[in-house]
Amino acid sequence: MLIFVIGPLVAVLGVSLTQWSLLDAPRWVGLGNYARLAADPAFGRSAAVTGVFTLGILAINISVALALASLLNVRLRGIGLFRTLIFSPVVMPVVAWALVWKFLLQPEGPVNSGLAGLGFGGANLLFDPATALWAVILIEVLKAVGLNTVIFLSALQGVPPELHEAARLDGASPWQAFWRITLPLISPTFFLVFIVTLIGALKLFTPVYVLTGGGPADATTTLILYMFKQGFQFFEFGYASAVATVLFVAVLGLTLAQWALRQRLVFYED
Repeated sequence: MLIFVIGPLVAVLGVSLTQWSLLDAPRWVGLGNYARLAADPAFGRSAAVTGVFTLGILAINISVALALASLLNVRLRGIGLFRTLIFSPVVMPVVAWALVWKFLLQPEGPVNSGLAGLGFGGANLLFDPATALWAVILIEVLKAVGLNTVIFLSALQGVPPELHEAARLDGASPWQAFWRITLPLISPTFFLVFIVTLIGALKLFTPVYVLTGGGPADATTTLILYMFKQGFQFFEFGYASAVATVLFVAVLGLTLAQWALRQRLVFYED
């Protein structure tokens, strides 16, 4: 534990207090890197991109996964095939998935050509600053939504059917039954999915790097990609470590805040 978790954290924190490149020895600068972060507009833009990226993935992934799980929570012949198809992108290699979509969304690729044929000429989803981030979000949701769907489906199958039957006899609509019975009973699972998806979105690197490399015009440069560029393109390891430290504190703070609110947000059966 100390070697593989605490040790690297302390090392990154220590490096963040220095100015260090491959060519020079580390030089102590104290909080200079953090002062630079506060005044760096590129860092601010990356933080904003990260916020939109994370909220987009949270909203779309969780809502789609819950909807799919509700649709798949039936006893029909062949339903297992649909469950397998929805989950199959999860097991695909991340790089292969991203490269396939990068090919499909090339300016002259099948998707943009098809949109042009439908009258949406000039569509360039992955290479237009106005649409690139949302294209990456949707591609990542398609890749990962199957996992949350399976988790939600398992939770839904644990809801006693007699509760829904009693609600129906009392005149409750399916929507009312979902909000007043199903959602409270699966709230522990919902809470888990929310935290895992949040942390996963904040640290997501490979798909963004393969699809856009942070472009166009830094429209998809998230904090973790900005950290990578500072460290491995510009070799400013002290500054990159400061970015990593800020990102770690943000993730830790959000996780602790959610954990503190769990008693209000999560329903536990006695």
